[in-house]
Amino acid sequence: MSDSARIHTPDVPLGRLIRMPGGKNAGQAVEDAEKGLESMQAESMRELNRVLKKAEDLYSRAEGKFSPLIVNAFYDLINGAIGLPTAGKDRAIDSMLVSLADLLDYYRTSGEWGDKSVQVHLSTFQLLLRTEGARDAEGTAAILSGLQKVSRKAARG
Repeated sequence: MSDSARIHTPDVPLGRLIRMPGGKNAGQAVEDAEKGLESMQAESMRELNRVLKKAEDLYSRAEGKFSPLIVNAFYDLINGAIGLPTAGKDRAIDSMLVSLADLLDYYRTSGEWGDKSVQVHLSTFQLLLRTEGARDAEGTAAILSGLQKVSRKAARG
């Protein structure tokens, strides 16, 4: 056997390292994780406000008509923001983003444009961002259910 085909075996196997004492206890690890999530939530909200502003600009540029460039840019913006609110513990905004992305995907593949349905989603986006922390679960569920109906109706034509 040649010297270039050696297999290295570490001095301390991984299993033994995992079982070695030291490090944080579970309570400390959970506290640190919660602090990290709090900082992510603030960053998430700033980013979502930036996404909303760009979305409103794209909506304005569409001027109520289908434009492949604008719809594709709009879709990419919204699709890229999916998951961001969940990191900040806001699943309602994430659900709204998924609904809007589905709607925009339909418009970009069909070549149609539903100005009012997009506006309803953007208004809901504003509402959910501005009332963060003050909204009730039942009201939010009703809002999201309504958005899904708007998306389905638009997709049926």
